[in-house]
Amino acid sequence: MELLELVREIESAPDASAPARIGRSRTRLVAAMADSEKHRTRTRWVWGGTAAAGGLSAAAIITTVVIAGTVAPVVAQPASAAAVAVLSEAAQLVITGVDPVVGPGEYLKIRENYELVGLWDADAGSDPISGFNMAMLTNSEGAIHTRGIRDLYVPSDRSGDWILDDRFENEVLDVWGDPQALGAYERMVAAYPERDADPGGIEALPAGLQTWSPDTADDDAYYDRFRDFYDEMPRDPQQLLGWYHQHLMMDSDDWIVFQSIGRALGTNLMPADLRAASLRVLGLLSGVDVARTNGRITTLAMTVELGERSEFGDLLVSELDIDTSTGRIVGSRESYPHRSTSLMPAGVPWAAWEIEITVVDAAPKP
Repeated sequence: MELLELVREIESAPDASAPARIGRSRTRLVAAMADSEKHRTRTRWVWGGTAAAGGLSAAAIITTVVIAGTVAPVVAQPASAAAVAVLSEAAQLVITGVDPVVGPGEYLKIRENYELVGLWDADAGSDPISGFNMAMLTNSEGAIHTRGIRDLYVPSDRSGDWILDDRFENEVLDVWGDPQALGAYERMVAAYPERDADPGGIEALPAGLQTWSPDTADDDAYYDRFRDFYDEMPRDPQQLLGWYHQHLMMDSDDWIVFQSIGRALGTNLMPADLRAASLRVLGLLSGVDVARTNGRITTLAMTVELGERSEFGDLLVSELDIDTSTGRIVGSRESYPHRSTSLMPAGVPWAAWEIEITVVDAAPKP
């Protein structure tokens, strides 16, 4: 089985057989990467496909971390008291606050502004399906830093057509290392426009479903992945944590829960009581702490230790931005603080998202 297929299997929707299926998938994924050097490299040139679809999907996260090196949990430490206080207050705001009112004929517009770093290695070649350059940080000649936008319009009647607008072309912010990386990026976009932006990229998604295809690697219900399970998901935080552990990709890994909840809450589509309970779940995870506060935005961070063979250093730091005036998650990022900085400046996140939610009168027509 090809690596991309293994990753897609890991990202499939929750079901009763998830733990056993995930265990088999993860075993085969790690084995496949060990069998071949190219399977151990990271797929770069992620310019609007899976990762840029509005937050790191579970498969993108697994590719980022497992391929970079074997995941090892940080020594178990409870979430800090400061983080628990922030999350408890946010949960209370979600319960007592008022969600945006989407009237008949109106749409909830979810705008995702994302920034991504892509590597380029002239000798690495590209994946024949995705067009991604199979570059590694240790031998890449260049890197591209881009910014993009993607809009999702959710109708007041969620059984209707959701509209995905992916027409925006990514803006190149920086080119590091060999300037030929820019030309390589432009050639990739010309050959695979969906990796940046599709000029005709307005798509109607019946009831919000994105059907998987070899070109997009998107899964059904990508934007609201838990909605078929809302009724069964516990509202008690401790029980809900157990549910997430059972149904997500790696049931022993708190970092998967942290990232998956961040993704789900960023779109603001869950029922309010379930959003509040999920925020409290974050306060039950090990290693969550307050990273910084800027005005009404407080950033929580979780650190994951990577294996010794990781080309990106020994740490992955996942961050979530919480608007303390509303309790909403409004941003996220993934960083490798100990990576080699010879190619690009220190402190640049590998991937970052800001999420804006408004109510609008109309959506663009496909």
